[in-house]
Amino acid sequence: MTEAEKKNTSLKRITDKQRFQYIGFEVFPGQPKKMFKSDAEKEKMVEAVRAKRAKLEALHALRDECTLLEERVSFSDRVILGVACLAMIVSLFTPWYSAYNEIEETAQAAEPAEEVVTDSPLVSDSAAFVMGEGDSLAAALTGAASPATEELAVEELGSDPYAQVSAEEVIHGYVARKRTHKEYERLSGIGSFAALGSAGSLVFSSGVVLVLTGVLFLAMTLVCLVVPLYTLYGLFGLKGNPDSRALRLKRLLRFNWLPLGFFLAAVILSFLGAEYGFDAVVYFTSIGESYGPAALLNTLSWGVYISIGASIMLAVKGVEI
Repeated sequence: MTEAEKKNTSLKRITDKQRFQYIGFEVFPGQPKKMFKSDAEKEKMVEAVRAKRAKLEALHALRDECTLLEERVSFSDRVILGVACLAMIVSLFTPWYSAYNEIEETAQAAEPAEEVVTDSPLVSDSAAFVMGEGDSLAAALTGAASPATEELAVEELGSDPYAQVSAEEVIHGYVARKRTHKEYERLSGIGSFAALGSAGSLVFSSGVVLVLTGVLFLAMTLVCLVVPLYTLYGLFGLKGNPDSRALRLKRLLRFNWLPLGFFLAAVILSFLGAEYGFDAVVYFTSIGESYGPAALLNTLSWGVYISIGASIMLAVKGVEI
């Protein structure tokens, strides 16, 4: 390269002053100021950066406060997620399934009033309601009327021949009412394994839909026991730096979607419907004569919904990490 070419190349290079003027869209449009007030401050800053670089904290070497290095899962988050895990485990010992029978009670009838039989035209339906206020109820029931009552009845009835027809009346003092009460039987999530020989045999002897539903809920019960324990280990037992622990915990929390998936699959299957392989009314009136969505939702108890709610909370946190 000739001397003339070298001179032309040097003319195209920008100076340090020009560089400061245009970095960051004219951060320093004028004369740049000194970054440090004194050489001592400059030396202090340089030593602090070298110390951070020696610890391999590259991002902290650039900024004192860096959000990229904040802990992804704080201690309060771990406590809340731990409580959700415990709620899933405890829900297994609460009622998951319930059914009831409607028992009809025998109504106790009151003593009926005595029959009123009379040939007097004064004790007809119309005459009974025109009695004076001074007449007693006993007089109305026995047919005995005072002279004043007879005169009042004759005045009210007039000469209408149809109003003076003799009648026989039977007055009852009670109305029979049908009363029923419900007798519940409940089963916990863990207890469903012990009931495989009784209630389970009825379910697995029915149609394919009921068999698959029973398998789904048994799998859901196992998941609600294993996944929370595994999640607790991920929250408090993992080793390593905070970033690696958070990433491993994120993978563990994904398994908490399984209870919701099993539940939705069972609900979808219930719309297909199925016939029971046994006389359902003999056992429980709440499950109806055939299986469907109403029978499924009437059978599930509050323990199932607690476990699903806690698992959703854990799974959503996995999405946030």
